[in-house]
Amino acid sequence: MYQEIYKYFVLNRKISIPGIGNFSVNTDSAKLDFVTGVLHAPQPKVAFEKGQPAIDRQFFQYLSKALNIDEKQAVQSFQAFSQSIKENIDSNKPVELPGIGKLQKGYSDDDILFTEEHAVTPAYLNDIKLSSATDSKANLVELYKTGDNLIITEETEDDRLEMIVKEKDEDYWWVYALILALMGVGALLYYYI
Repeated sequence: MYQEIYKYFVLNRKISIPGIGNFSVNTDSAKLDFVTGVLHAPQPKVAFEKGQPAIDRQFFQYLSKALNIDEKQAVQSFQAFSQSIKENIDSNKPVELPGIGKLQKGYSDDDILFTEEHAVTPAYLNDIKLSSATDSKANLVELYKTGDNLIITEETEDDRLEMIVKEKDEDYWWVYALILALMGVGALLYYYI
């Protein structure tokens, strides 16, 4: 049962468990650490809010399809699952929800403490080490796979424009030489004819 619940949570970024509360995934924004010169990637965080959840009909439809049972049986089995979690918490047994976190009884009878599980950061969310805190040539965006990494910054955009202008100047030097040669030939023809 838990595998299907976790799969729904990962796909929809939220799940509600009756008698327990609501879980949702929030994303912390990227942070720049000026002291160490590291750009920290955005991190997903699991948030828990105690309260009575609203009925999620889409979840029960998903659960009935995943378990190959009808919706009424899916609702009953999910209520039994949430009731077992509630009973474990009431008897001071911590409940581990792999990939989400740990639930345990709080200081008062109806209080639930939630501890988020530290998830492994995906490879595409690695931190970036900058050579300086104001490094504009950091490899932040790889735009095209042409052998070179094109980095999008103000400085690079200006450099790219200068390279285009230089290439145009270098490409048309022969036109100026041809015009001067024709003018020289014309001057010689005018003088001698």
